[in-house]
Amino acid sequence: MIQKATHFNEETKTMEYEKSTPKIWAQDVLMDIISQYNYRLEDSMAYDQHKMTPKEKELCMDQLRKQADRIAKMFGFDKHWIT
Repeated sequence: MIQKATHFNEETKTMEYEKSTPKIWAQDVLMDIISQYNYRLEDSMAYDQHKMTPKEKELCMDQLRKQADRIAKMFGFDKHWIT
């Protein structure tokens, strides 16, 4: 059975789950990865950021946020996690 974590139960100190579908599971995985792009880009060498001017880097990060929000909306969310 495919399960999706819903929350951590403080009383029982266990994670609680609900039944999920392959589609929802895949969307959750993708949204989790997308929501972590800031952490992955902390290294200025990643994706040639060290070659960018501050303005170019700002414009690229703005586009990442916009694209992440577009993908999130396709999955029924208002926006991605870090907006």
